[in-house]
Order: sequence, then structure tokens, then C-alpha cells
Amino acid sequence: MIHIDYFFSFIFFSFLGWILEVFYRSISNKRFINPGLFKGPYLILYGTGALVLIICIPLVSTANLFVKILVYFVATTGLELVAGLIGECLSPVRLWDYSNRRFQFRGHICLEFSLYWIILAFVFEYLFLSLYQTFLAWLPFSGKVVFSWCVFFIMLSDFIFISTKRVFYLKGKVKKDYLSLKSEFDALAAPLLENPSVKELAKYKHHREKTRLAHVIEVAWLSFIWGKYLSSDYVNQTSFNGAGKIHGQKLDCRAIVRGAILHDLFFYDWLREGPKLHGFRHCKISLKNAQKIVQLMPKEIDIIKKHMWPLTIIPPRYKESLLVCLVDSYCMLKDYLQIKAKGGVNK
Repeated sequence: MIHIDYFFSFIFFSFLGWILEVFYRSISNKRFINPGLFKGPYLILYGTGALVLIICIPLVSTANLFVKILVYFVATTGLELVAGLIGECLSPVRLWDYSNRRFQFRGHICLEFSLYWIILAFVFEYLFLSLYQTFLAWLPFSGKVVFSWCVFFIMLSDFIFISTKRVFYLKGKVKKDYLSLKSEFDALAAPLLENPSVKELAKYKHHREKTRLAHVIEVAWLSFIWGKYLSSDYVNQTSFNGAGKIHGQKLDCRAIVRGAILHDLFFYDWLREGPKLHGFRHCKISLKNAQKIVQLMPKEIDIIKKHMWPLTIIPPRYKESLLVCLVDSYCMLKDYLQIKAKGGVNK
């Protein structure tokens, strides 16, 4: 397949997946339900899943049945798990929840639906893929390009609009409640920020000219704010489609703040000195240093150990860990990509 075929396939199956989910959920709930977080008729999880299968199927076409089952299980259920974990940290709305089913993991995956996905993968391979490839060959190149880019820009505009609306809502709530939030944050952070070892981080440059102490405080503050939001403290329920349910379980903001402040507790200029493979090793170094100055709870340990995921290979165990990991990545990108108005780097 050429590149435009992959792009078209992502758009096409995102739309087909939305139709499938609308049919299933609307029948189950006896009313129309838009199953996506956004307004348009698409579910990118299905588009991504179809691309994964399109790539995997030729690789296992001559394999035995057991190998195919294993590959399809890992591809489909693994994708569902990763999407569920990330979605849990980006939105207080859960679009699916298997908590009431047997053999489930944190409500994101369950054995019953894993079997469904394997069956659908075989149906896709033996009944649908060849027909779809014929359909792709029949479509004119220009038609695929125009359709794919038009729908993609609609998806992008939808994403930007809804995300901006939620971010501005959150900023408004933070501004309104800033004093109480700042007071709560300071109460959680102060014991660590007064520690001599943590204060020492102010001596080291971290991202461009920002000190390591300034970095960990920024990560802790933003993670704390998003932790409050994702705990449903600041959820504007009218901004969602009503397809999912608000997961009201409170995040552990104390663990978030403490883990974020200690996640880069190492004392060397990582650009010029320190151990080789710093990105892989400094998590353990920071954890060892943190355990010397304070007693850590399991979530705090996991936050420090997994903040560089996926470099750590093993994914975060807790929502709090994944949240800090994502915020840390955001802060790093912001520090390196932010540009001054006159073209210089914003330090």
C-alpha cells in the first residue's frame, strides 16, 4: 500500500468504527449515543486498529492459528489498553468501562471483548481485507487525497475546538479558585521544597536556561491542576457528548506533587557529565536519592521510576504516574520549542 492508502484507511475505518459503536451503544441504551469525545462521526481508535491489522496480517499470513490468535490479541487488546490508560489521564470521561465484567483490568480491557476483537480480526482478514484492497485499487488517487485531507481537517478542527474549550474552562476555574489551589499546592510541596537536597536542584541547568528546580516545580504544579480536573473537581459535563461516564475516583494529588518534585532528583549536568544513557538511567538515580531524604509511598515510587516511559519499557502502574509522565514531556517540549517574538529562543 502507498502512503495515501494508509492515510485513507485510517480515515475510512475511523468512520466505520464510529458507525459500529453508534449501532451497538444506541441499541444497548435504547437511544442515540455519539460514542466519541468529539462531535464528528469518527473514532480514531478504530482507524488506528485497522492500520495495525493491515500491517500485521501480511506478516502472519503463513503462521499457524495459535500465532495468529496471539498476534491479534496483542495488537487489538494492547491498543485498547494503551488508549484507555492515556484517555484516563487526558479526560475525566470514560468512553468504555468493563469494570462490571469478569476477567477485566482496571475497566479498560476484559477477556470477553478481547475475544470479540480476535474474532473481528479474523473476519477482517478473511472476509473484508481483500474486498477493501479491491475497493482501494478502484478509487482514483485524487479522490482518496481529497477525501482524506478534507475529513482530516474536519477532525483536526473538531479536536482543536473541543480541546480549546476544555482548556479555557479549566483555566477559568483555576483563575477563579487560584488562591485556594495555590494554598493546597504549597501545603503539599513545602516540606520537600524546604529540603536542602531539593533546594540544591537550583544549581543545575536542565532545559535550556531553566533550572532543574524550576522544572520540577512547574511539572508538579501543572500535574496537580490536571489531577484536580481529572478527579472531576472541575469537570464541565456539558462539554462532553454524554457517551461515556465521569469516573469520579479522586486522584492522589499528594502523591502527584511529591513524585513530580522528586522525579529529577539528580545532581549533575546531564548534558556534559553523568552516566551514559542518562535518559534510561536517571529515573533510578533520582529514586535512590529521593529514598535517602523521605519515605515514599508506592505511587510516588512509580511516578519517579516511570516518568520517562516509554523509555522505561514497563508502563506506569497508576494514573498519577502516567499523568506526571505526560506533563513532564509537555514541559520539556515547551521549554525547547518555545520561541521569542523576535525569533530567539524563549529561555
